[in-house]
Amino acid sequence: MKTYIITFLVCLLACRETTPPVKPIVFPEKGEVSLLFCGDIMQHLPQILNAYDSVQKEHNYLSSFRHMANYWIQTDFTIANLETTLSDKDFSGYPRFCSPWQLARDMHQCGITTFVTANNHCCDKGEQGIKKTIYYLDSLHIDHTGTFSDTVSYRDRFPLYLEKGKFKIALLNYTYGTNDLPIPKGCVVSLIDTNQIKRHLQKARQDSASNIIVFMHWGYEYHSTPNASQKKLSKWLHQQGVDIVIGSHPHVVQPIEYTINGKDTVGITVYSLGNLISNQYYRYTDGGISVRLTLTKKANGLFRYQMKYLGHYLYRPYENGVRKYYIVPEPMADSILKGNYSISGQKYFLYLDSLLKPVEKIKEQNI
Repeated sequence: MKTYIITFLVCLLACRETTPPVKPIVFPEKGEVSLLFCGDIMQHLPQILNAYDSVQKEHNYLSSFRHMANYWIQTDFTIANLETTLSDKDFSGYPRFCSPWQLARDMHQCGITTFVTANNHCCDKGEQGIKKTIYYLDSLHIDHTGTFSDTVSYRDRFPLYLEKGKFKIALLNYTYGTNDLPIPKGCVVSLIDTNQIKRHLQKARQDSASNIIVFMHWGYEYHSTPNASQKKLSKWLHQQGVDIVIGSHPHVVQPIEYTINGKDTVGITVYSLGNLISNQYYRYTDGGISVRLTLTKKANGLFRYQMKYLGHYLYRPYENGVRKYYIVPEPMADSILKGNYSISGQKYFLYLDSLLKPVEKIKEQNI
């Protein structure tokens, strides 16, 4: 988190000009950085319709994310896969996603700092879809990477650097494709291409990146295990010096792997985070994980990776005849989930325990 400066001002009537001013207390910055990676943000048409606030005359998503906000705001960087385009009109769900721009606004207000946008739905609305999405994210001062309105911004803003203290983390984002939709002329979508990736990694090192994170949109949808291509590409990325590989697209959680060199962990791959929010009902698509990584630089120059995951479940109750969508983290599930959702939520969290058994999970409501 940013360095906090607390200034105590003494405002008493007895104070005189001779009273020395109170100096600010500056807490030393820790030599660590924390990141939280979140999964697929989907907006099917029922979600869009039910997010409309008829009183305020606009879409409002704050209630969907309020239970996650406490985890998001306690992390230096919170990064999520924005798997929809943004606009102010002509909204649509599957198969060509276009969502209200207030979705990004409200997620940012709840603590999301960064979006990755290279995925198979980034071209759903053509050139205007890419450019409007970038326009709204820039207007809201939200960092993003993966799609670009022109080659100049692609050259100047890729990789995206997340900086805190002595950490300069390069974030790169790639997708396997765009559902066979053409990339609009002039725009750039960062596609998986090992030759291009190698050049980008070289640029990151030349720019003195302390760490490199690659967010990959890959794999088979609804498969709970990574395919051969994912495994091969993950191994290659770590061989090229990538510290952390994060996966999206399958819409279900896939395993986490460590790359070990002697006694040191030199790389981590999270093959798929699953869904953050959606209206999907396929098996295991009604939840996902967020992975919190704390990076600390050791005396030998290597980095220590402390990793925990947070399971969350999508609660979709009817309230006053309207279906609501709430992301419920596991530590809060017992107090929020009701009826059949309580049972299905418990089963889902047990499934995550079995899938991610070696990985420590976040059990507290405060991290």
